[in-house]
Amino acid sequence: MFKRLVSLGSALLDVSMRIPALPEKGGDAFADVGFSMIGGGHNTDSAAARLGLPVVHVGSIGTGLSSEQYLLEIAKEGITFAGQVHEDQDLGICVTLFEPDGERTFVTHAGAEHQLSLEFLNSLKLGATDAVYFTGYELFHPGSGKVIGEWLKTDPLNGAALFFDPTSVIDQVDPEIVELIRREAFVITVNEWEFEKLQPRNDDRAIFVRRIGAKGSEMYESAVLRHSAPGVQVEVVDTTGAGDVHTGALIAALAAGKNWPDSLALANRAAAYCVTKFGGPTGPTLAELGLQTL
Repeated sequence: MFKRLVSLGSALLDVSMRIPALPEKGGDAFADVGFSMIGGGHNTDSAAARLGLPVVHVGSIGTGLSSEQYLLEIAKEGITFAGQVHEDQDLGICVTLFEPDGERTFVTHAGAEHQLSLEFLNSLKLGATDAVYFTGYELFHPGSGKVIGEWLKTDPLNGAALFFDPTSVIDQVDPEIVELIRREAFVITVNEWEFEKLQPRNDDRAIFVRRIGAKGSEMYESAVLRHSAPGVQVEVVDTTGAGDVHTGALIAALAAGKNWPDSLALANRAAAYCVTKFGGPTGPTLAELGLQTL
């Protein structure tokens, strides 16, 4: 099916802290755990790469310390960078506050990762053996959203399978582009809130994958539930990146030729592994899943 993942998922620096509870306005909170790592789209890219799928990142980075760290991280994962480099800025920053139950709150400042040009996107050579990935965050930010929207209108996929994660900003994305994605995407992968917002329709070309946390995940085709797989019960440490890792693992499983029930089950296992670790780019390797190959 797919031979590589071509990712536009924007990477940025995650600064994460575990606090007892969110403070009231003007109050203080003291973290007992704190760390920083590259996150965002890198969560999905690394999850797919660790399960054996070649990944090419075609998004944007800058030239500062965070961008340098990003290049070091993807080199470790065997991910190829073939995107744009902006000389005048660095990657953005996402401050993540997560509580003892694993729930997290984000505050983000965008950077070079949301600066794309239509000329660059038009230069991409996609085909039927590619999976393409991006999210609602890329469509929400002005520097990338308008460009990706215009690019999609040119029918650039050439048979490639589009995977789209709407994220929490989907109700702030141009409805015309959302409708286009419903018609053109292969998979729209959503959490429970996003599922309610988008509500699969019987005329959607896109398959919907609904992530329901510890309960597992479901696959809907033409708004009809076709397949489901149970979740994995684990002790939750940090839910950051769980949906991203689920998506990366799902793409890798489908690329390996697995059927839908088995692909959902593998993605559930990968997401469950992720939430037992701190940080977002914590998808498992094949060995960590007890597998030699997909």
